Amino acid sequence: MTEKQVHILIGCADARDLSQVQLDAIDKVTAEFRDMSIEVELHVIRAAGSFVTPDIVMDIKRTIEQAQRASDPLLPISYYIHIQTHGHLTEDSNDHYISHVHDLKIVEGSPLNCGMLGASGVGIEIEQMIVEEKPVITIKGRAVVVDNDTKIKYLLQEYYAYDGYLAGDWIKSIDLLRTHPRHQRTVLEKAIAVDPELKMLRIQITCGIMDYAIHSLIRVDDGDPSVPYWDTVQTEIRKHTQNDRSAKEMLINQSAKQKPLAGLLCMSDPRMSSRLLAANYYMRHKNIQHTGDYLPNTVFNITGSSFDIPQTPFGPYVIAGFFYAVKHLHLVDQMVMGYNEDQTDRIIKKIKNDPIMRMIVQKFDVNLIAINQLELQQEEA
Repeated sequence: MTEKQVHILIGCADARDLSQVQLDAIDKVTAEFRDMSIEVELHVIRAAGSFVTPDIVMDIKRTIEQAQRASDPLLPISYYIHIQTHGHLTEDSNDHYISHVHDLKIVEGSPLNCGMLGASGVGIEIEQMIVEEKPVITIKGRAVVVDNDTKIKYLLQEYYAYDGYLAGDWIKSIDLLRTHPRHQRTVLEKAIAVDPELKMLRIQITCGIMDYAIHSLIRVDDGDPSVPYWDTVQTEIRKHTQNDRSAKEMLINQSAKQKPLAGLLCMSDPRMSSRLLAANYYMRHKNIQHTGDYLPNTVFNITGSSFDIPQTPFGPYVIAGFFYAVKHLHLVDQMVMGYNEDQTDRIIKKIKNDPIMRMIVQKFDVNLIAINQLELQQEEA
């Protein structure tokens, strides 16, 4: 190999955000780049709304650190981050691969739009749950009953290092779906600019909207920077969704209302956790017939590189996404997937250590299904 590229997709946890068509395109283009002596490593960080919050920035740093440790020190590495939101564009929108926000219009109220357009409302529901459940937390060695807004602020300060309110502040709605990916790109660029470790890496960032109605990504950044690997993957996806009948049939679920079978909390590194393996396991477990291909609308997936560090809290949109999945999508079956049994145990421990996540699990009687990549790979071998 003469070069290595590390690509990190920041995408939504929405169950419709991945399909076998996309997986096949990634595999095909990755192989083509390998033939050109370019090694490509793709990681996916998924949180509700694709918000670039401090925990997501930390996930990016950890992902890059892992890639550097596993690489040949003599091999040049380039880094790319792709911010992707999703929605339903009107038929008169310019759906070319590279478009402009003023040429795009969102179908208001469409079930294909990101649920985090109403994130502040989800935050209010979480606040209501906390006040009703009245959890007892320890602050500076003293037991405190959290039963009002002020004490929720104490909870956020003590456990999540956030000084502010929960709804509309720590968890807030997407302002405008068309401009959201560009705004998150700006947030990320500012975070990189003040981080000496990230700033030196010359990370290139793209941003776009996945239109579920046409199953294709639309870049809203003027195509700058040009990223041959990512652009080729998206071109391949467009080709198959437009011309391949079997692909169109497979993608019907992507243009349907979100109604997944189960939730999945797992690592962002594909070498540690596989959404496809988890989906196949769940369908076998529930005796649901399937072909082995990954269908959209199967698994509501939240990922992170620090999910296996039990003493650190989850970020706001991981919590919002988990609550939304459990309460509104009725996904009380939540698979928890690490690379091996020990890593899975650490993720479950983190869920139980996080006061709000623990409360959601207890209130809605969530079934945490422990699985791991090693065992599932052996089962499918």
